[in-house]
Amino acid sequence: MWVRTVLLSLLALAQWGSASPYRADLVDYNINTNQNAQTPTDYSTNKRSSYTKSPPNWRAIPFYTVLMDKFADGDPSNNDYFGTMYEWDWRETQLRFGGDLKGLVSRLDYLQGMGIKGIFISGTPFLNMIWQADSYSPLDFTVLDPHWGTLADWQAAIDEIHSRGMYIMADFTVGTMADLVGFKGFLNESTPFSLNEYDAVWKDPLYTPWGFQEYKDFAVNNAWNDSCQLPTFWGDDGTIQNIGWTTGCRESDFDQYGDMEAFGVHPDWQRQLAKFASVQDRLREWKPEVMAKLKTFSCMAITALDIDAIRIDKSTQVTVDALAEWASSTRACAAALNKTNFYIPGEVTGGDTFGSLY
Repeated sequence: MWVRTVLLSLLALAQWGSASPYRADLVDYNINTNQNAQTPTDYSTNKRSSYTKSPPNWRAIPFYTVLMDKFADGDPSNNDYFGTMYEWDWRETQLRFGGDLKGLVSRLDYLQGMGIKGIFISGTPFLNMIWQADSYSPLDFTVLDPHWGTLADWQAAIDEIHSRGMYIMADFTVGTMADLVGFKGFLNESTPFSLNEYDAVWKDPLYTPWGFQEYKDFAVNNAWNDSCQLPTFWGDDGTIQNIGWTTGCRESDFDQYGDMEAFGVHPDWQRQLAKFASVQDRLREWKPEVMAKLKTFSCMAITALDIDAIRIDKSTQVTVDALAEWASSTRACAAALNKTNFYIPGEVTGGDTFGSLY
């Protein structure tokens, strides 16, 4: 217990009762600036003085993909931000190398000289576990990862990109987060897929940044709701799937149906309900309360950062109706900021017929 307390004090700095809700010690990284927000849908952010218009034709924009952590290290001071041995080592492929926003800006002459007009930053901008350099397992959707830079660094980098007539595409997971939720009785083994769902528990990991041992904006709830209606599921052949289930679901903000391997032959509807590769918790985005939060978070990111496009990771593992609702809301938010041709591509993890549904 003493060792655990010491480790947490080093990583969390201070244990607060909330995180993505306004926190004075995270003011440089938290997109939310509403100190009086009572719920995540009350969160808000400061507007920029102006916003960059969308290009008329995205097909005419040559893109360059940047793996931020591996691209260029412009600020070595944030490499080992939390001061741990599990964080940064340029010789290790499974730890951080040190790439960041200042490094990206230092290479813009090179990218512009090649004729690049769009930059896609692979991995979400949001806080991940200290060693997760790929940034695809966010612990929160409003707090930025300090290894890449501050909110001011993001704004300065994007302003510089725009000043060169270039555009920026961010990466969002939308339907998945980090690995904080486990299933009772299966904490050390894979959990078989089951429509009966499992009792979920917080894993309570030791090495969490800033005390993010639980999600601050989404809750686990094992209570059963008999009136719950599962979303419409589609097959790989483009037809609606009848999965033969009419008996409800858990009240949770997360799907608690078990694990699913990253690759293999499985029905697409099971992929949309299962924990991805046993390591990414799957949000119940088809639950109205969860969707309301997701729409708030994407609009905040566009408003705070002036991004021009969002690529969706594992997009076809988000249910069809939910993704349509999220995309429509996100585009409406962007249009209100003078981005009337906001671009939202997505990763297709199923077949091409299934992908065409989106």
